Amino acid sequence: MRGNGRRGLLALALALTAAAAACSSGDGAAPERSPAAAGSTPVPAAARPQVTLAEAAAALKDVLSADEVLGSASPRLPADRNHLLRQAADGHLALLQAALGRSGEDLPGHTWGEPRLLVPRLERGPLWFAAVVDRRDGDGESRSAVLTVTGQGGKDWRISSLSLLDSALPEIALDAEGYATALGEDDPGVQISPRLMAPLHATTAEEGSAGFAAGLIAEGPHTTAHATEITATRAAEKGGCLGYGSIFAAAGYPVHALRTADGGALIMYSLIRTTTWTAKVYPCGELRAKVPEGREPDAAPLEEVRTVETQQYVSTVPPKTSRELARIIGYAGGITKVTSS
Repeated sequence: MRGNGRRGLLALALALTAAAAACSSGDGAAPERSPAAAGSTPVPAAARPQVTLAEAAAALKDVLSADEVLGSASPRLPADRNHLLRQAADGHLALLQAALGRSGEDLPGHTWGEPRLLVPRLERGPLWFAAVVDRRDGDGESRSAVLTVTGQGGKDWRISSLSLLDSALPEIALDAEGYATALGEDDPGVQISPRLMAPLHATTAEEGSAGFAAGLIAEGPHTTAHATEITATRAAEKGGCLGYGSIFAAAGYPVHALRTADGGALIMYSLIRTTTWTAKVYPCGELRAKVPEGREPDAAPLEEVRTVETQQYVSTVPPKTSRELARIIGYAGGITKVTSS
């Protein structure tokens, strides 16, 4: 009986163990992790950009609305002028100050179309974004402009650069949420880094196809044509007893760049052109005619006249693997300073 009892207890224990195993492998069992699930890493949510698309849209609307109203004010009061200048910064401010300062000249009125925003996903650094907007002048002519807008503290938004397009804008690379990608100043993925675009452009404008930047930037009215014009003007002025020289340099204003869909870059930057006439023999070399219209000479007789131009550009740069050349696709500029002695 004792053996039978032990066998009965053993059978009961086995039955209970089997029942427990059956319960644990039922619907309430914890699912085994697949190899893929075990090795997966959660994807963090994208960081909130310093400037959102909505914030950029609101900022640009305010700036362009103020530009339309203040630019078309007639008569323009000193307060209107000051408010208009507060909408500008950097090279655009220099051009606007020069335009407002010319005697007897008023700014042409214009209106703005619906903008296409190009907002980089910035996580740190200076605040900025770009936009492409149609600008219609008072005579009805309309051209597309590329604007870069910079902000201080996320509130004080101003137009930093404005260039009118001569060629179509390339497709800009956008992420799933519609944000562009800003390039660093030494980005290695493009043929010409954003930091070097302005000085190489300046070299091409001065030296033309003979310069060391030949083969990097395409020929055109804003590059090699300048070098041709400088050579021809120097020869012509020499016959009038005048010395002539014109040099280009990168301006000290911010450079902004965005990634294009082909892996290249869209770069916005400024150059300074300084042109000098000198009288070799007076009165043979008369310089008064070289002083721009609307500006009075500082002395008489004149021995030297110097003009400074601020030039704002938009260029496309191909990716490192491409054999294409960088091209100037947009420009706006003018004389911002004149000195004579």
